[in-house]
Amino acid sequence: MKFIIVVVFVLASFCFISARQTEGYIPIQWDANNQTLVDILHFGVHDGVSEAVLKHQIPDADWGYTDVRSVEVQEIKVGTFFDFTVDLGDDFGHTAGLNVIVFALIPDYSEMTFVSSSIIQASG
Repeated sequence: MKFIIVVVFVLASFCFISARQTEGYIPIQWDANNQTLVDILHFGVHDGVSEAVLKHQIPDADWGYTDVRSVEVQEIKVGTFFDFTVDLGDDFGHTAGLNVIVFALIPDYSEMTFVSSSIIQASG
């Protein structure tokens, strides 16, 4: 039940986020040693890459992030929106930029919901 409430909340919030400006988002430092932050990024990259492959924006390959360009967060009462911009690469030399937004519930961020993603550029 808690998950359904979160999904409804996130979908309602997405209406406001889809035309998002940088208002309310605060840049934070990427920390590869912060396992919670890494887990949230992996969750978002997995879903973002899957969505981009389904939309034929990038080829179906074994994609992974090669660099984290930026991380921004927006905290609300029940959780935090994480907005990542990353560089992607695959085994065939293809590259792409990905922006992905994930919502995670407080206090431990273990429950996450994919909000949106977009390919910034793709080559190869």
